[in-house]
Amino acid sequence: MEMSFRLTTVKELKKKKLQVGASRRCRRAPAVTILQIPEDLLREILLRLPAKSVVRLKCVSKHWCSLISSRCFTNLFLNTRQQRRLFMHLVNKENHSEFALLSSSPNPNPDSDVSLVKRDLNMPWMLGGEFVSALRGLLCVRVQGRLLICNLTTKQLVELPTIMPEPNDNNVWDYFCHDPVHDEYKALNVVWEESKEEGRVVRSEHHVLVLGPGVSWRRIQSPPPHRPCSQGISINGVLYYGACIDRNTSVVMSFDLRSEEFALIKLPLDVATSSPNLMNYGGTIAVFEYSVSLLATNGTVDLWTLEDGGKSIWSNKKSLVLPVSLMNFASDNHLKMQSTTRSGEVRLAKASIVVNKHVFFLTYDFERNKITSRFKFNPLSASIGTYLRTNFWDDTESIMYLET
Repeated sequence: MEMSFRLTTVKELKKKKLQVGASRRCRRAPAVTILQIPEDLLREILLRLPAKSVVRLKCVSKHWCSLISSRCFTNLFLNTRQQRRLFMHLVNKENHSEFALLSSSPNPNPDSDVSLVKRDLNMPWMLGGEFVSALRGLLCVRVQGRLLICNLTTKQLVELPTIMPEPNDNNVWDYFCHDPVHDEYKALNVVWEESKEEGRVVRSEHHVLVLGPGVSWRRIQSPPPHRPCSQGISINGVLYYGACIDRNTSVVMSFDLRSEEFALIKLPLDVATSSPNLMNYGGTIAVFEYSVSLLATNGTVDLWTLEDGGKSIWSNKKSLVLPVSLMNFASDNHLKMQSTTRSGEVRLAKASIVVNKHVFFLTYDFERNKITSRFKFNPLSASIGTYLRTNFWDDTESIMYLET
C-alpha cells in the first residue's frame, strides 16, 4: 500500500515537471506574427530599399508578394530610382565569343568628377551574342538566333519564342521597346532580302511580340522594303531607326508602338551620310553628321530636327561647335560619338579603343552646350581583341518579373 502511494506521487511530480517545462518552452518561443503595416506606409518603406532587398521581401507573405509584383508598384519603384548606372558592352567583331559587359558602381564617389566603370558583370549566357537594346532595367540580346531578355538587377533571364521558319542571322534585325500608352514591352523583328545585282532591298517582313504570358510573334503589315542600319530611339511611343532602301538611298523609319503602323521619312537633302545618326534632341528626333577625323580639331556637328514626319519636313541645318579644348583626351586623336542618351546627350570617346590602357569618355548636352559627366574605364584585357563594337547605355534598377 505504501509502495503504491509512492509510485503515484512520483508519477504526479513528473507530470507536473513536464507541464511546467512545456509552459516555459511556449513562453520562450511565442508564435511568429506579421505586423499589419498600413499599405501606404509599407509602400513608402519598400520604395526606399535596394531592389534586391525588395525582391527578397516577396517571400514574407502573399499580400507583400502581390503588392511588390503589381505593375503599379513596379513602375513606381522604377520611376523613383534616382541613381543611374552606366553600362558598356564590348564584343569582338571577328569573334563574338570574346566580349565584356561592364558597369559603373551603383554608389559613385561624390568627391570625384570622374566616375569609374570597372565592375565586370559575369553573364556567360551572352557568349556570342549581339546587343539589341536596353531600357527600364532590362537588357535584350540576340544569341545564336535566340532573343533573350535579362533583368540586370534580379538576373532573371527569359528566352522569347523563335520565329518560324527561322530567319538567316545575316539578314535580321531586332528592336526592343516600351509602349508608354499601354505599358507594354514589345519586340520588333525585321527580316529582309537583297538583290546583289541591283543593290536594293527587294523584300522585308516584320513581326511583333508583346511580352507577357503565352507570348507569340505576329506578322504585321510591312512598309516599303528596307534594311535597318541603326539602333532605335523611342520618343513619345514612336520608335525611329535608320534604314537603307538601296546602295544610295537612306531613310528614317518610324514605328508607332500603339497602332503598330510604319511611316517612311526622307532625309534632308543636304545630309550626305549613307547611315544616318539619330538622337533625341529636345523631345524630337534629329539627324546629325560629323567627321570622325575632324571632330577632335574643329568640334563641328551638323544637326537637323524633324518638324513634320508625315511630309518629311526637317529644320534647316544647325551647326554646333563642341568645346574640344575641354576634352583633354581628344587631342591628336580621332573623336567619335559612341552613343546618345534618352535625355538628348551624346557620349564621346576616342574612335579606337586601345587595350591595356584606360578608356576615357564624356557625355555632352547639345542643348545646354555643356559637358555633363566624365567616365573612365579600367584597361581592357588584350584577350578581347582590338576590332570592337561598343554599346553604351545608362539605366536604373528594376524589380520587374518577366512573364512569358
